[in-house]
Amino acid sequence: MFQRPDLYCQIKLSEEPSDELIDAILSRTKEFATVENMDEIANKIKWNLEISTVHLTINTDDDEEIEHEYYAKYFKTFDASNKSEENIEAYQFWYEVEK
Repeated sequence: MFQRPDLYCQIKLSEEPSDELIDAILSRTKEFATVENMDEIANKIKWNLEISTVHLTINTDDDEEIEHEYYAKYFKTFDASNKSEENIEAYQFWYEVEK
């Protein structure tokens, strides 16, 4: 089975962050997760493919459970062969993973 490459940004905090801090972390991650930056990362490690999904996880204690999780996708659908404009989301929309 072939799986397209994903990028994970993991933040570890010692306590539950305020909503403002979560918003600030998410905002900085959105600024970083541009098509240009993701292409540069993929090229540097010779993936030669678009990074499928950018994940942001925030763990707020010492256990392995992730308390806050978000993601943005390059393609709208799972069909990565469809490079039409209608199928490109280009990391513009961020989704929260329901816990």
